[in-house]
This record gives sequence, structure tokens and C-alpha cells, in this order.
Amino acid sequence: MLLKNGLICDHSQMTKADVRICGGKITEIAPSLESIKDEEILECQGRLIAPALIDLYVYPKSKSLSQKTLTSLSQKSIKGGVGSVLILPDTTPACENEAMIELVKSIDAMTEATLIPSIKPTNGQNRINDISILHTQGGKVIYIDSTIDGNNLLRVMQYALMLQIPIICFAQDIELGKGVINEGKLAADLGLPSISSLSQTKEVAKIAEATRHTGAKLLFGAITEPQSLQIIDYFKATPAPILTQTPIHHLILDQSACNHYNTKAKLNPPLKDPLSKQALLNALKDGKIDMLTSLQCADYNSKKDQVFELASFGIDAISYYFALAYTHLIDSGYLSLQRFLSIAAKNQADFLSLNKGEIAIGKDADLIVINTEAHTQITDNFSPYYGQTLLSKVEKTIINGKIYG
Repeated sequence: MLLKNGLICDHSQMTKADVRICGGKITEIAPSLESIKDEEILECQGRLIAPALIDLYVYPKSKSLSQKTLTSLSQKSIKGGVGSVLILPDTTPACENEAMIELVKSIDAMTEATLIPSIKPTNGQNRINDISILHTQGGKVIYIDSTIDGNNLLRVMQYALMLQIPIICFAQDIELGKGVINEGKLAADLGLPSISSLSQTKEVAKIAEATRHTGAKLLFGAITEPQSLQIIDYFKATPAPILTQTPIHHLILDQSACNHYNTKAKLNPPLKDPLSKQALLNALKDGKIDMLTSLQCADYNSKKDQVFELASFGIDAISYYFALAYTHLIDSGYLSLQRFLSIAAKNQADFLSLNKGEIAIGKDADLIVINTEAHTQITDNFSPYYGQTLLSKVEKTIINGKIYG
């Protein structure tokens, strides 16, 4: 396959060039390449060619692990320019044994996007699962909740270090996180139980210290508190192998989206106040956020269409992930396109040692073709972005040399 006349862009380059794909790999990049006999040609004049995005914090619908939910997730991912997704393991059923890893892998063989299984390190009896076998079977990362038993936390980190497996952590105190909205005036005005910022910050400090002590490679999966970023900065300087990931929605929306008991904006972690949102945007500009995520966690509309306290957390936004970022972060001047591709593709690939995330010879041909002059319309009336017309449109997604869209 030959991609002609496009503007290629990744974390390190933006230049007009042709790209040749053979056997699912990028084999040639040059200002002008001649087609060979029977080669498929994709004309990309006026289009941007970028690495497909990689999202490391994704749940299937209603956190249900099945062929139906993973197939639907794959289709949405492709539409939003996401070529690879890490499936978090605390699903139903949980990804805690060989059968569940095999299920994800078998469905992955039939889907467009690459589905990457993760490892739940402990079982219902609070015992350590066989992490080594689950890793050998295909589990790419260990996912922990910060409330994990202290002894198990140390053992899991020791396993991770021994097997050279990275860890993703969701940092939130269960008791302090029992509310439904960010702590503050809005929560009081609406009469809703709130989630304290302390529910995240104290857990970040605890897990960061364990990471510093063991040397295990760790990514905080959904950091939304500016104070958490300051704590992480301190530990990075010690140095500790810690990375930070922030949901894109906490950089675009603030808690006012929850006004009038709007359950479409009910997320966990909750949306923050305007000052905290601006602090997160400043951290993004300053390079203190290492990765972004769509925080994909769709649920059935009937579970969102309830009173605020009973409605489910979550958002269904991966199908317009690139367009959201292009409109609200790139076009708005908070970060360059190249920086976005670094924190939405390259850094994720490096974290999981994937052969993708950039446009270079020998890399997997996971690419997206974008029309920056077109628009993406949000028609999902259960989305907090409903009715918005976003800049740009992902026209084609190429995974392992196969074109979708």
C-alpha cells in the first residue's frame, strides 16, 4: 500500500512525504515514491497522516467483558483515531486468569483495533494471582487500585520489577471517594455527597513512595488534582519511575457541566472547579502530564438517565477522541499537534514497549488519515459534548496495513 501526497506528522516530524506499507509495517518514507505493480494507492492530498492513538485507560460497555462489548469498543476506537486500547481488568468477569486473557486475545484477532489485555493481580480472596503466567499469556500491564493491601502492594511491585512489567494505578480512597461530585460550593448547592481532593492526593503520595522504594515502573491512570501533580513531581525528582496520565475531559470541561443535575458529566474522578481545570491546563503546557486518555467507560443510557446520585459514572467519547483534542487543546493553543501525538501515542507505545506510536521505517503501520478542514458532529444526546461541531475528522484508520473507514 502506498499513501501519497500527505503531510506526515508524529512526535518528531511534520513534513510532506509518501509512505509505503508492506506486510503491516512501514517500509519506505520519501518525498516522492513511485507505485509498484498492483499496489493499492491511498491519495492523501490535503490530509494529515499521523500515528494511530493509543489509549491505556479503557473499559468495555458497562465494564462487561464479552465479544459484543469488545467488538463495539473496537469500532468506536477506530472511528476516533485510536488504534490500540488497553482493556482494564476489573470487569465482569475480571481479567484475573488465563481464560480471560485468552478471551481478550481471541476477540482481538477478529476486531479492527488492537485490544491489549491487562492483569488483575489479586483475586476475590485477596491472594496474588499468578502474574508471571498471565504476563506470558499476553497480559501487558498490571492494574492496581491504590487501596490494595499493603503487603500485596509490595509483592505486586516486586513481581513487576522482576518480570519487567509496568503498573497502572487508579489512586482513590474508597471511603473518601463515595460521593458523586467534586467537593465544593456546587456540591453544596446541589445537595450532593462530594468526593474530596484528599481521596486522590493522599493515595498518590502512598503509591509514589512505594514506587520509589521498589523501583517498579508505574503510571498513575487518571490524575485530576493539581496537588497530585506536585506530589508526583517531587517523587520524579528522587528519582522514581513514575508517569502521569490525565483524562482529556478534565482539561476541557469543569464541574459546571454537572449543573442542573446533568448526569452526562458524572465522571470518576469527578470534573474539577474552573481554577483546578486551569491548573491542569497549565501543567499540560509545562509538560507535567505524560499521557492523555479518553477515560472511555460507556454505560447503558438507562443507567445514566437517573437521578444524579444513582446514575452511573462514565463517558462514551473514544469515537471522537482525536477531534476533541484537536478542537479544544490543539486549535486552542494549549499544545502543538506534535506534542499531542507524543502524549497520546508515542509515550504509550514506549510504556508498553509497542512497536508503534510513530511514523518510522520498521514500525507497525498503525496510522490515521485526518481531514483538518472537515468537522465531526456530536449527535449522542447522552454526551456532555452533545451538539458540538468539532474541528477535523478521522477519515481513515490503518491498522497493520488494513484500511478502515
